[in-house]
Amino acid sequence: MRIVDHLRPDGPDKILHVRSVGCDVNIIVGTHDPNGIPFTTVEILPHEPDDDGVRWMHLGTSNVVVMPVGHTPHDGEAGQ
Repeated sequence: MRIVDHLRPDGPDKILHVRSVGCDVNIIVGTHDPNGIPFTTVEILPHEPDDDGVRWMHLGTSNVVVMPVGHTPHDGEAGQ
């Protein structure tokens, strides 16, 4: 396992892009809701098709928002 610290939303690397077998994964730090509550977004993007012509698909949610405990999203925001 390789550990990469991706903690500085004010740095030049706001998006960590990981290319894997069958998908790309983006981890986006430094985003916030209209009230200023910070959150991190994780996106899984299946290859459609990959370099070998194989089409991949995801099962389940391809986007996840991680936010502080106790924050309730407003209507229309992620998690609703």
